[in-house]
Amino acid sequence: MKTSVETLDPVKVKLTVEVEPKRVKQAFDRAARELAKQVNLPGFRPGKAPRRLIEQRFGDGIIAQTALENSLTDFYVEALRSEEIDAVSQPEVDVQTFDENEGCVFTAEIETRPTFDPPGHEGINVTFPEWDVDDDDLDTQLEQLRERFAEVDEVERAAADGDMVTLDLRVEVDGNELESARVEDALYEIGSQGVTPKLDEELVGKSAGDEFTYEDALPAEYPEHGGEQATFSVTVKDVRAKTLPELDDDFAQTASGFDTLDELKTDLRNSLLRRKVEQAQHELRGRILEAYLARVDVPLPPSMVEADKAGRIHQLEHQAERFGIEIEQLFSMEGTTREEFEETAQKQAEETVKAQLVLDALAGTLSLDLQPGDIDEEIVRHAQSNGVSPQEIAQIIQQQGTLPALVGDILRRKTIDTIVAGAQIEGGPSDEVLIELGLMDDPDAPSPDSPDSVDSPESADSPDSVDSPESTDSDED
Repeated sequence: MKTSVETLDPVKVKLTVEVEPKRVKQAFDRAARELAKQVNLPGFRPGKAPRRLIEQRFGDGIIAQTALENSLTDFYVEALRSEEIDAVSQPEVDVQTFDENEGCVFTAEIETRPTFDPPGHEGINVTFPEWDVDDDDLDTQLEQLRERFAEVDEVERAAADGDMVTLDLRVEVDGNELESARVEDALYEIGSQGVTPKLDEELVGKSAGDEFTYEDALPAEYPEHGGEQATFSVTVKDVRAKTLPELDDDFAQTASGFDTLDELKTDLRNSLLRRKVEQAQHELRGRILEAYLARVDVPLPPSMVEADKAGRIHQLEHQAERFGIEIEQLFSMEGTTREEFEETAQKQAEETVKAQLVLDALAGTLSLDLQPGDIDEEIVRHAQSNGVSPQEIAQIIQQQGTLPALVGDILRRKTIDTIVAGAQIEGGPSDEVLIELGLMDDPDAPSPDSPDSVDSPESADSPDSVDSPESTDSDED
């Protein structure tokens, strides 16, 4: 086999392949034997009829076509390996010659992964995003908790914003009632906008026994009739007012396992702080990666960008199908149009493909490898985020053949970890805060294999054992 490569642009080449007649003749012979297995000729066992009889039965064309279909992929893959071409698209193949006497000559135009030297990852300066918790954040959490434990009592007055009402609701479109939208004796909070915003407006000032109708559009995600104008008929059964509990120690004991309000506030503040720090850390990684990617321009293979974009559109189509609505209705619900969505998807796809290419190149430069347990940890992570068992994720990976993609994701994350570790970060929580929030391992804590670990018989009666009150306090610090 002879091969040559012509570079058409930074991410596309033209591969020319010449295969000697001997190998092509072997392909013809294999094709004839394959076809022979499909017929029964008198005097011959299945698959043993001579080629000339097969040619008489099927004709020369079908043998040549079968030989081409069975061998061209092998010739193409062999040529790719010979020229060390990193193809990222299906080839556009032009077969010029395929004859057992003349051999095979074909060309293939292929998009390839661009070759470039990734920039150094040191010297990136960023500021840690806002992460602290203020009193307003804590007050919001406390109010939400009070709402959960509010007492609701029926009152003899007109409804106000924030009240609860018991109601019956019927919905008609073009004079036809939507049975799926009918509700009876439903408890509804005014201001929640749980049906349509106009319902909340109409309920304010209504009293028990009032009946009214109003016109409004159904929510965009409503099955079949999303976004259509409808007539809503409402009967108010009763009005109920919420009484929020006082913020005191009794409330803390009712709403949580804490004895005092101060303990509850401390726990809520730490939970808020942990969440905000995690969000800030995620945002920080994005800022550092963005700063690193800005250091290099990379030509992007159009097929990779198009595949990523198509995946985003397919995901939205699947979401619309799950809601039972047309995709145009989903665009309306998202406050966008198809053109705007595709424009955004194109930009996001370009950013994603660039990140993949640059991180893959840097991973190669850094000689990053998988460590024992990396794949298992990634499978567990996917399982937790999707609410399924690791065994189910492993089965899906095996069925879909996506293990290489999973490995790529792991190596890219390791690469980002390396970039982040080399960045100069201004601000952010101290190690002590991270340890207290459980977001960082305590380097001074005894390891499970150390003599001072809780599993060690020698340490069971020591002052540092888990039964020691002093050690309990130190662990929390």
